[in-house]
Amino acid sequence: MATVAGLLLPTFGAIALLLPTTLPTVRTGFRLLRGPLIALGMLVLCSLMAEGAIGDWAAVYMRDNLAASAGFAALGFAAFSLAMAAGRFLGDRVVRRCGGPTVLAAGSGVAALALAAGLWLGNPMTALIGFAAVGLGLANAVPILFSTAGKIPSVLPELAIAAVSTAGYSGFLLGPPVIGVVAEHFTLGAG
Repeated sequence: MATVAGLLLPTFGAIALLLPTTLPTVRTGFRLLRGPLIALGMLVLCSLMAEGAIGDWAAVYMRDNLAASAGFAALGFAAFSLAMAAGRFLGDRVVRRCGGPTVLAAGSGVAALALAAGLWLGNPMTALIGFAAVGLGLANAVPILFSTAGKIPSVLPELAIAAVSTAGYSGFLLGPPVIGVVAEHFTLGAG
């Protein structure tokens, strides 16, 4: 408790000093996504749906469909997470060098092809490699898309990022249950 209290005091001080005291006059209320925000929202939704799906279903798929041991099945999410962390650590450098659209397209393509190959080949090692490739391929998708949303002219950056992130996290939350429903009727590979 003392540690939490010790961390909260500087946090409250930072909030008081760093946040603006006057808010801009802006029309408030719920608004539907428009224009490029729709496309960005859908891309973030797909990216975070893939993250949620691997987080919730990779080990189950490897254990139940590929007959991997429980220990090896747990490596699916670990490989995904480690590859995503590595991609995020290197991402700024790669995006500066190659550009956001190139990194997004190449990473998404690699993720889709590697995951498809891992599922199609149907053995635990290729699935593990596929999950790691998805982590690496999608590592910079959300940062690139959030950054792009914040640069849309005539839309306040905080509103654009909030709208796109809401769409994205809807995919993160709703994707895994939808995959579960599809898997009940077909197979987890189809979900």
